[in-house]
Amino acid sequence: MRVSSPLFFMRNTTSMMEQQASLSDKNLHLSSTKRVINGSDDPVAIATIQRLKQDLSVGEQYIKNGETAKSSNGLSDTALSQSTHIIQRVRELMVSGSNGTMNEGNREAIAIELAGLREELMGVANTKDGNNQYIYGGYEVDVAPFQKNEFGEVVYHGDNGEREYRIGTGVLVQGNDSGAKIFMDIPEGNGTFVSELGAGNMGGGVVSAGHVVDKDAARDFLDQDYTISINTAEEGPEYSVYGVKEQAVKGNAKVTISSVDLEAGGINSVNPNVNSTMGIQFTETSPGSKQFNVAINGTSASATFDANNADPQLLNINGITLEVDGLPADGDNYGLTKFIAPTPYEDEQAIAFNGIKTQIKGDVENLDSFTLRQSEEKDIFASIQTAIDALRMPGTDKTTLAKQNTAFDMSLLQIDGALDKVSNVQSAVGARLRSIDNQYESTLDFNLTIQTTLSSLEDLDMAAAISEYQQKHSMLEVSQQTFVQLQKLSLFNHM
Repeated sequence: MRVSSPLFFMRNTTSMMEQQASLSDKNLHLSSTKRVINGSDDPVAIATIQRLKQDLSVGEQYIKNGETAKSSNGLSDTALSQSTHIIQRVRELMVSGSNGTMNEGNREAIAIELAGLREELMGVANTKDGNNQYIYGGYEVDVAPFQKNEFGEVVYHGDNGEREYRIGTGVLVQGNDSGAKIFMDIPEGNGTFVSELGAGNMGGGVVSAGHVVDKDAARDFLDQDYTISINTAEEGPEYSVYGVKEQAVKGNAKVTISSVDLEAGGINSVNPNVNSTMGIQFTETSPGSKQFNVAINGTSASATFDANNADPQLLNINGITLEVDGLPADGDNYGLTKFIAPTPYEDEQAIAFNGIKTQIKGDVENLDSFTLRQSEEKDIFASIQTAIDALRMPGTDKTTLAKQNTAFDMSLLQIDGALDKVSNVQSAVGARLRSIDNQYESTLDFNLTIQTTLSSLEDLDMAAAISEYQQKHSMLEVSQQTFVQLQKLSLFNHM
């Protein structure tokens, strides 16, 4: 076979280029310290390597998410600690303010400090993070969640949104708490009832919050308000217990018994027997008028209830005086039930009915009343303001002191509820921080395992690679030198 010079030149050139390409590839692997860069390097290992890299990337994202969640919860933990200190100081001042020996100047000084603490607590509730976002606004992070309205009341402008961060496979951690849950949605009183004094009370009696002592007996009776009505008989004061319960109600009026005069004419027509019920009916005088005739057992009050007036109104029906507040609807019906007939009153005696127990302390007067209202929800700022208002009540007579003491007692229960709420949320935040730390360590261990496996699959054996590189480099040099020498060969050189 005859080998022409062009063919010889082409074959040698191709061979050296292939060797150079191989050497370049080896150099690339050496510079990257990777054994597998392209799929052709190891078709079996490349799929596993890509999956491991993806898992490693996900793990790194989990760590970043955890850092964000930890920062958010850490800031909340600090704010909650500040809130606890403020609320504890509020409680101390309220206990001091309930001391009957304090003069008007002392009470005013406490009221001023309480007002300052209320502002300070509002500032903590409007805490911002490093991104200038409010941490207690839910998803509404750009608007101050706690703001005062034109009446000085604190209104929540956030929502109930709670952000979650994925910090591990199947592991979500909460990054924030709604400010409404912490500062606004706090049960009133003891969580079951709120004690209130009748607006027309003349005595110095106070009533404790009603406690459930028999859950089975009370189960069907916790959905109504109770009034303990005082009447003076020849033998001394007597008390009766009435309940008011919504039966068919579309409006939002609040109906309670202000007083019961057992000596009034026609009282028997509106005063039910023990454990029997009479209806309280609302009938609108004309559509859209917001004027209502109010009747008990078909007997109407002499005056109508005017819902255009925003203030609570008293309506007397044959000796039973109702206090109505809010906007009723035409046809609303409430049930009036007597649970305890007139019973001799003794100071500090226990009053029990329907599995519920309470106590009245102090001297009482005829037509005094004490209400156990169903507990609703109230914000901590309003509770502090209630205590401030109580401190600034004018007068030092026994009735004023009774109203002050009742307001303080209910506010203290509310403050205790707020402390429990803050403490529970802070405990939850602490648990999240522990979970984040634990998951962080777990993710680091997982990533380390992946990196070890990944290294075994794709990392280059540098000693072997360098030796092979040098070998191929030497072979290329020999080939190049041989090619140069062979190019010089010619028959003319032997003539």
